[in-house]
Amino acid sequence: MDMPKEFYDMVCADIERLSNTQNLSDDERLKLHREIDGKYQACVKQWYDGLWYNDRNAKMVFYGHLVEHPNCVVENLEMMKAKLETYKYQMNAVQLPKPEVSNSQVVNVTNSVNVNATFEQVRKEVEEMTSLTNEQTQEVLDKISEIEEVVKSKDSKKSKWEKVKPVLTWLADKSCDVGIALLPLLLKL
Repeated sequence: MDMPKEFYDMVCADIERLSNTQNLSDDERLKLHREIDGKYQACVKQWYDGLWYNDRNAKMVFYGHLVEHPNCVVENLEMMKAKLETYKYQMNAVQLPKPEVSNSQVVNVTNSVNVNATFEQVRKEVEEMTSLTNEQTQEVLDKISEIEEVVKSKDSKKSKWEKVKPVLTWLADKSCDVGIALLPLLLKL
């Protein structure tokens, strides 16, 4: 498996950071431990093996115990450094299964969007989005009304698309949830 150069550079930079922990405070070391753990736990085989205060299955570290034992944090950082030094050569990398496709197989990918969504259904969905503030919710509801007016107009399809271009521009800056909710309405044009 080839590692992208940017990722390889990141691994090397993290190895360097792990080589220079002697001047860090206990809190800074623990913060570095959490960051490195979060970054590489899914990439490196048996990441938790050999680390202090891992669970019986070596699937996680108990940070509550590490807080009480700063020396174990130091030893874990040394172990993480060793694992990353091997990882940069892909010797202990988690290998993801590759899909097998023979020349005789055809792979079909189908994307479907529910264009049967009603304006009322989408409004209700938007009103239930907890990630939006009241002001953002109202803004999205206003855009839904704007789209509805264009869809119901007797204008040509080309004219309708011209009228919703500002909505598309506005939508590009919104969350994925909002985009997924409004996309079926735009496909009614």
